[in-house]
Amino acid sequence: MAVENAGIIQIDYVLFWQMINFAILIWVFKKFFTKPISNIIKKRQETVAEELEKAKISNEKANEYKLETEKEYKASREEVQNILQEAVKKAESIKEGMLKEAEIAKAKMIKNAEIDIEKMKEQAKKELRDDMTEIIISLSEKMINETLDPKKSEKLLNEFINKVGE
Repeated sequence: MAVENAGIIQIDYVLFWQMINFAILIWVFKKFFTKPISNIIKKRQETVAEELEKAKISNEKANEYKLETEKEYKASREEVQNILQEAVKKAESIKEGMLKEAEIAKAKMIKNAEIDIEKMKEQAKKELRDDMTEIIISLSEKMINETLDPKKSEKLLNEFINKVGE
């Protein structure tokens, strides 16, 4: 049953029933599926929001831990610097102590050497006095034993001078 030249839009009973079926289908979907689908979407939105909040909190905690770690790192670094400075100070102190001890030992050795030299001088003087005394005594004996001849006396005097030189 086609109507000829009735107009641009032709509405027949099939199209009418399709429109009614479509309206019923929309009503059924709206009645039975809108709430469950919107509940699912709502739950999914809540889950996403919770996950975003958790991620935000985790990110904040990570930043806090990062800052805390950086502070600890700086504190550790400062402590290491302090320890190194203390070690350098102790080493300098030990070095100064060793230098002082070396100076004291050096002064002691020089003093002992001077004392030894003084003793050796005294010993040499004593030995020289003893030798001179012997030479003078022997020269005196020879001069007394011999007559006082000027040539012999001069000869004895030269011998005495030579012995003293030795």
